[in-house]
This record gives sequence, C-alpha cells and structure tokens, in this order.
Amino acid sequence: MPSLQIDNAEINYMVEGEGPWLIMLHGFGSSILDWEDHRPILAERFRVLTLDFRGFGLSDKNGPFTIDQFSSDVIALMNHLSIDSAGLLGYSMGGAVAFQLVLDQPARFSQLMLVNTWDSFRPTTFRRRREMILRNLVVRFISMEFMAKILGKRLFHKPGQEALRAKFIRRYGANSSEVYLALLKSLPTWGVTDRLSEITLPVLVQNAEHDYTPLSEKEAFVAAMPNSTLEIVYDMGHCSPFEDVNRSCD
Repeated sequence: MPSLQIDNAEINYMVEGEGPWLIMLHGFGSSILDWEDHRPILAERFRVLTLDFRGFGLSDKNGPFTIDQFSSDVIALMNHLSIDSAGLLGYSMGGAVAFQLVLDQPARFSQLMLVNTWDSFRPTTFRRRREMILRNLVVRFISMEFMAKILGKRLFHKPGQEALRAKFIRRYGANSSEVYLALLKSLPTWGVTDRLSEITLPVLVQNAEHDYTPLSEKEAFVAAMPNSTLEIVYDMGHCSPFEDVNRSCD
C-alpha cells in the first residue's frame, strides 16, 4: 500500500477504480479498513481515494492530531496525486474534516456527502460533555480495549451483528491510547457552525435515525447550507454505513 511523507508523518493511502475522483474519510478510532467493503463497489463508478488519518491505521503516530491537521494532510495528498477536483464523503469525525476541507478549499470539491457527523465538537450539551469525560476516563484509567467493548456493544447490539461487533472491537481496541487522548483533547476546540452558509456546493447529509445526536441538530446545519438535502436512514444507528453496505453505496 502506498504512503506519502507529509511533514513529520508517513500517511498511508489507497487508490482504486476509474472515473471521477471520490475521497472517503473515516471516523474517530477507525482507519482505511472502514471502506474495505464499500471501495470495490464504488470503484466501479469512481476513482476512490481512501487514507488513514495520522495516528490511525498504518499512518505514523506523529501529531498534531487535530481536524485542521487532518484536513491539511488530505490537501497535501490531493496535490501529490494531482487531484484538481473531487467528490468528498465524510463519515463521523471524517465529516468534520470534510466540512473543514470544503471551507478552506471550496474550489477543489464538486460535491459533499456527510454521514452521521457534526458541525461542531464543542461540548455545548450535557450529553456531549458526559461522552467526552467517559471516553477520557475509560481510556486513561482502564484501557483502549475496554473502550472498544463499550462502544461495540452500543453500536452493534442487534441480533445477527455479532461478527460486526467483534470486528469493531478488535480494530478499535488496537488504537494508540496516546493518540486517542490527544484527539479527545483537541476535538472540543473545533466547530464551523458559524461558517455553514459559506458552503454552496451540493451537499447530501445522511443521518441515521438512532445516531448519537438528535435529528434536530442535523436539521439545523442542513438549513444553514443553501444547497443541501437531508436523508434519514431509519432503524439504524451511528454505524449505518457498515450495517448495510450496499445501501450506503447507492
């Protein structure tokens, strides 16, 4: 698998398929492996670029671990591959990176798809503060593996999802606790809520019925973007793209 040295980190990436460029960005604690089932399907229509954000997967564990840095790394990779314009898909934390990218470099992107994501990680609600504190305490004082088990049971709790849950726990538990804690520290400083009206390219926001945050939050940021559409995925949670791969590739 190819890699590119960007500042102090070797960034792992993969290109597959032919057609218009599509860049897919993974979530917090995940990696390029998120897209292992989606990539072959989408590669029939697109030239798909996936990558491990620094600190995750096979990329170097050298910071800083921030949304701004992840965004900068994607632009550097696009420059390296001579990508002038691309469609952009961001899942979960990858959606935050996608927001930052289209705000910083709007001419480089033709359309945007956001899946189960946020326009701000600022701890403005009790639920958000509680989640950040819980994750910090579990990883710092117990283990990354235990955090993976908590999330795995929460995200893949339906009958028949045992294999998905086991795979999630194995991969999530392999994360570096140092990287995880550093990112937990930086995330609450990020938000673009007050800049959403600047995003004028076509945007599809896909939100699972049982995502972490209420539907009203997604409706609010969709309303703030002048060319955006909201699609609700019923009877699924935060990991909806992995619960039904074919549907998420339509």
